[in-house]
Amino acid sequence: MNVIHSPCAQVAELDEPMRTRKELVRELTVQRDRLTTALESMPQGICMVDETGRLTICNRHFLEMLQLPANAFDDGKTYVDVLSGSPVFGEHIECPVRPYAAEYFAMVWSNGPANVQQQWFDDRVMSITHQPLATGGFIETFDDVTELRRADARIAHMAMHDALTELPNRALLRQRIEETLLHGDPAGFALLYVDLDRFKNVNDTLGHPIGDALLQQVAARLTQQLPTSALVARIGGDEFAVLMRSDTGRGQIAMLAERLICGVSDPYTIEGHDIVIGTSVGIAIAPEHGDDWAALAKHADLALYEAKSAGRGCYRFFEAKLEHSMQAHRALALELHQAIGRHEFELCYQPLINLHPQRINGFEALLRWRNPKRGIVGAGEFVPLAEELSLIVPIGEWVLRHACWRATRWPEPLRVSVNLSAAQFQGDGLVDTVASALRESGLAPHRLELEITESMLLENTEAVLAVLHRLRRIGVSISMDDFGTGYSSLSYVTMFPFDRIKIDQSFTKGIDERPEAGAVIRAVTGLCASLGIVSTAEGVETIAQLDFLSRAGCDEAQGYLFSRPRPEQEIARFLASWEPGESRRAPILSEAGTDPHAEQDDLS
Repeated sequence: MNVIHSPCAQVAELDEPMRTRKELVRELTVQRDRLTTALESMPQGICMVDETGRLTICNRHFLEMLQLPANAFDDGKTYVDVLSGSPVFGEHIECPVRPYAAEYFAMVWSNGPANVQQQWFDDRVMSITHQPLATGGFIETFDDVTELRRADARIAHMAMHDALTELPNRALLRQRIEETLLHGDPAGFALLYVDLDRFKNVNDTLGHPIGDALLQQVAARLTQQLPTSALVARIGGDEFAVLMRSDTGRGQIAMLAERLICGVSDPYTIEGHDIVIGTSVGIAIAPEHGDDWAALAKHADLALYEAKSAGRGCYRFFEAKLEHSMQAHRALALELHQAIGRHEFELCYQPLINLHPQRINGFEALLRWRNPKRGIVGAGEFVPLAEELSLIVPIGEWVLRHACWRATRWPEPLRVSVNLSAAQFQGDGLVDTVASALRESGLAPHRLELEITESMLLENTEAVLAVLHRLRRIGVSISMDDFGTGYSSLSYVTMFPFDRIKIDQSFTKGIDERPEAGAVIRAVTGLCASLGIVSTAEGVETIAQLDFLSRAGCDEAQGYLFSRPRPEQEIARFLASWEPGESRRAPILSEAGTDPHAEQDDLS
């Protein structure tokens, strides 16, 4: 097809005596072919219209873009007439005048240069450049920028959305909040920070692909739980946010937070894995809790931290006092970071007493932090902080090595019992650390007992049990601490051959007050006896409690009735002065109170 349309063109007579007419025609033909090739090689559509309004030149891309036949201009119609009948710009029964047509024809009739981008009826986006000619007429180029616009849209979307969940990200959340504040919505709004509990454990044990799939399902559940007017965003690894109107009042917001907590906490099944996580929610309300993005985000985060500190699985509204608490928290965190290097940690030891006959079986190592400014800092304050700061593993390793070293100075066969934290099971280093502590200290493996809690098994049963079996092969003993406070206790006893079950102090305290507490103790001691497991009662404080435990068949006891936790330098003197039946005397109470576990600085 000849794509150069020049119906009015004539070959001029050239007065060149040195050339023949045939040579000139051949040269003009070559130049025309070169021009045709150049025009056809252009990715844009191009056309030239003369001063009479008729097309003089166009290429194939132009005809294709405007959906015109090759002979569209052969009958003498003007450029505007032909385009008015085209599918792109024309008016048809099925297709009324395009909204963009008027803009285009206004540009055609203008006397100046112009450039517009138009989205045509078939969703193509065209960039059209109009350039008038000095002799009249004009040249236009049509550039299909559809893919470029789509790429720009994808980039803009990516900049404001999370790639994994397709939810809005922190940048879009901030933009929406700032827009809402700027417009001054009198109803106000609430910002909810939603953080997943135990999510890291999923990544560590099942892998990041499972973790990613879990995040996608969480995102879907959050969206389903909320009204369509709310904005749900993913603002961090396992942290989401909700932006919603607050004109319904705190009560409705609280109900929504509870619904989110329940919805997220329902079990998930991903690639055959049954997964249970939880969530905590922190809430800030605008303008009551802040009138800019920074303040609201900070206060929602403080409320979230308070919810997690309260035991997780709950929500909290921001309160002014939380800022003061956070300042104190940061100061304590800094001091805790420095405590290891400054050797501010120390161990105390509380005896474990065999009841038949009454003798000392060993000691439980209890961690204390002797802060130079604050004095003794309780475990309830600094152990959760150490977990938050990822310091619990190095602290736990220090406790293990120091306790093993100290136990080598005790007479055989006294054992030392060391609490493990859940964080120490995350990774592959625990077994090697225990073996190294035994080897370097020279302590016989059978003299080391490691205590875990039921909650560790609840979060990651298979992986924890695998590590426990490896530890047993080394020769150390394994004890379940705080038995009866977690979930499915009896099933755990059958899943792993524990050497010792420690009955939680809440049952010991309830002997005199609640008949069911005594019944539980008798049941547990009977179960342990039938399975060949040693039973230990925690928190023994009175002679009456001791007598009941002895009659119930409990093997071992621990508590202030026998001794408070003692500094390591007192252990030798305590061993030398111990006499069977010593517990029949009045109990020795420390200044801290009557309960060793109220100040117990274990890592569980």
